[in-house]
Amino acid sequence: MRTPRLALPAVGFVVVLWMLLHCGSELVAAVPPAGWYDYSAYTDCRGQPEPALYDGGILKFGNSDDPDGYRTTETGVFSPAFVVYNLNKTTMYTFSCWVKLEGASAALITARLAPDNTGARCIATVLARSDCWAFVKGGFVLDWPTQTSVIFFQNADKTPMKITVASGSLQPFTTDQWAMHQQDTIRKRRKRVATIHVADPQGARVVGASVSVQQTTKDFPIGSAIASTILGNQAYQQWFVDRFNAAVFEDELKWYSTEPASGYLRFDVPDQMLAFVRSHRVMVRGHNIFWENQDATPRWVKNLTSPDDLRSAVNTRIQSLMTRYRGEFAHWDVNNEMLHYNFYEQRLGPNASMEFFSVAQDADPLATLFMNEYNVIETCDDPFSTVDTYVAKLKELRTGGAILEGIGLEGHFSKPNIPLMRAILDKLATLGLPIWFTEIDISNKFDAQTQAAYLEQVLREAYSHPAVSGVMLWTALHQSGCYQMCLTDWNLNNLPTGDVVDRLLNEWRTLQAGGLTDAHGAYSFSGYLGEYILTVSYNNRTTQSTFSLSPGDETRHINVQM
Repeated sequence: MRTPRLALPAVGFVVVLWMLLHCGSELVAAVPPAGWYDYSAYTDCRGQPEPALYDGGILKFGNSDDPDGYRTTETGVFSPAFVVYNLNKTTMYTFSCWVKLEGASAALITARLAPDNTGARCIATVLARSDCWAFVKGGFVLDWPTQTSVIFFQNADKTPMKITVASGSLQPFTTDQWAMHQQDTIRKRRKRVATIHVADPQGARVVGASVSVQQTTKDFPIGSAIASTILGNQAYQQWFVDRFNAAVFEDELKWYSTEPASGYLRFDVPDQMLAFVRSHRVMVRGHNIFWENQDATPRWVKNLTSPDDLRSAVNTRIQSLMTRYRGEFAHWDVNNEMLHYNFYEQRLGPNASMEFFSVAQDADPLATLFMNEYNVIETCDDPFSTVDTYVAKLKELRTGGAILEGIGLEGHFSKPNIPLMRAILDKLATLGLPIWFTEIDISNKFDAQTQAAYLEQVLREAYSHPAVSGVMLWTALHQSGCYQMCLTDWNLNNLPTGDVVDRLLNEWRTLQAGGLTDAHGAYSFSGYLGEYILTVSYNNRTTQSTFSLSPGDETRHINVQM
């Protein structure tokens, strides 16, 4: 069936709703979900749309008169739309569809939700094209139940064009179901089953041996930013290493810190910070080589009017930084926030970033090179950093020859939209690159308890998503506070956010497991990935060894001889 043409921006919501109710658009009521969360996503444009996820969920898109379920109308002024009844508070709604354009070769299309005449919010975006179908995936959570809501589509610049939507789906999940999906992924991706087999020198099973396993290191990196304030502060240092196995320097490696004037290199502070993390076996990210934001560019660099002088300066920057620290930093954010800013590309040409990546790869081939960007995962309201815009830039760099091996998501959240967050991760995961949350915090416009609640939501979703490889908090501690969110006060007393982090860190490790070997001389347990100490005792004899649980679907078997 065809959707009636609706002048959404020009007429009131009540009129829109009346038209939908009286012109034959789909009317559906929210019903309990069936099935499991579907992580399927697509970032390639396709000749035909794929079938709707969840068979459309509570959007039953096709009928006998319209077997393909396409809806075509003009957008900018008019929009294809769905009406849904009785959406529930706190339910996780995941939305998806396929989109194709006419009248423009490409455009940024936004899917918006308008609940009960309370304004519209972004729930998904896509870079759509006229020659193929593009996949939209997003979602939302409501703060209050609604009687009637409209999902509609707009092109970002409001120019008239035709938009066709197919295979629409809206699938609800309760908070318990969402948490169950998270736990299932953690069980499959962050843990592994191990069986300890105990035998005597002749190979006979030892029944009733006491087995104890204790995790000593965690495989999954969870860390925080640190600043020079950690140097010489033994209490802060101990607090940090008791919790985290990864770090990033807040400002100390940025160009304005290491070369405040041309040729005046200062590496003493990052050298000391690197010695600290190295002495505690903490992996560390390099942040950053360049920052496209003009306001974060050293003044003397901004004053270089000649492209040749600027090119010489940036090449010297890469060489001085990465030659000094070759092999020390696991990652480098090569050119920070290039979707929002373009200081270097304006002055050195559109291939400047590709050159940065190429030179950085030659200078330190063992480091993983990252893009790093904000508002990709936090929202879909920023037209500069939608998920498809990020994907397009990644593909452009790689096509141009850049060795780009990691996706950095800053994660400076206001109120998080968890279903949207998962959907964006699903789409980024199609690239097959490591995904890291590099700078997680929650806006300080919220009170301490709200910050903590939102932080827990974000951390649980990040840790449980199968495509995420690491998590970094942006909580470097200063006497005056932190960028947006601290975990403790200056005296290292936990704030509510710190309580959340401590609780989750304990939840996501195997503190200790143990028991007696069974009739087969075996003891089994499920443990978080990482390194372990194994102690086995029997008849006044004790043996101790180490083993690791690495990623894998099979049970890990460890043989012990008493």
